[in-house]
Amino acid sequence: MSNRLHNSAFTMDDIAEQLGLSKSTVSRALSDSGRISNATKEKVQKFAKEHGFKPNLVARALAGQKTLNLAVVMPLEATALQMMFFHECLSGIVTKASEKGYSALVCMTGHKDVNILESALENRKIDAAILTQLKHDDKNVKLLEKSGLPFVVIGSGAGKNAIHVDSRMKENCADFTVECALRVQNGSHILFVCASLDVEANNNRLSGFLSGMESEKIKSKNLQYAVCTEACDMADEISLKEWNLILCSDDVVCMQVLDILNQKGIEAGKDVKIASFHDSVLLQTHVPAISALKVDAFSLGEKSSELALKAVNGEECENMNYVDCSFAMRSSTE
Repeated sequence: MSNRLHNSAFTMDDIAEQLGLSKSTVSRALSDSGRISNATKEKVQKFAKEHGFKPNLVARALAGQKTLNLAVVMPLEATALQMMFFHECLSGIVTKASEKGYSALVCMTGHKDVNILESALENRKIDAAILTQLKHDDKNVKLLEKSGLPFVVIGSGAGKNAIHVDSRMKENCADFTVECALRVQNGSHILFVCASLDVEANNNRLSGFLSGMESEKIKSKNLQYAVCTEACDMADEISLKEWNLILCSDDVVCMQVLDILNQKGIEAGKDVKIASFHDSVLLQTHVPAISALKVDAFSLGEKSSELALKAVNGEECENMNYVDCSFAMRSSTE
């Protein structure tokens, strides 16, 4: 083996020579191109790692007219509690992107304000984008479709041309509704409190709740239910009758409901069972601990980043992609 492989002048030519491959094949293997077999990629990447070779990412970017940036679009209006979810997604995105020499350009945008993302597109600062929240008739989607750049949506509902990463929201919310409803007596009253339906995730959660309530598993229980989709009506709805179970669309809504129950002297877990379609550390540490759907936000970010980079390289991606979701049944529904 050439001594050159052990000094700082080690190049792609050296890898090609030692492995008996062309330089173009080595280059594609190091950039994880879909045009190269997995076996060849693994051989080249392992050899390069063992000999401390690091490709010149800047030169590669210039040669391929790449920016090595992914735009991560996050909602400007998100509350501090909601930002916990988006930060976990961002952490997953950055972790996966950095493995390929990419950086994340965070674009905080509101539904009526897409100037930051628009500026990034106009100035050619990004190779692809990831939308961490999808809204009804989302202007960000239209902007990205017009740009022609690949983009990934965390959630579902952006159309057949978009790449999605979801937790099977509707199906899991339906199953979770059934799981919770089975824990109340026949003839019980159930209230579903939902955040803004301008956010597509909440439409999916509502759809899942309604599907769950029509399940054959609980039809015989003769349960009655109502839906509250206006935050300002939340307190009034809770006061209308003695609810046996309150399901909340997310952790933010759940904390608001818990506050209202506390003000009215209604004890969660004892006087009324309560659960959330999205988990957080505040629900886990609440007394009583709140039952919730557990979605791995970090994995959502990792998977969306992986797919965005594949799309940048021209690789085919499935329209719908999924990460695991689980139930955390805690004392609030015992």
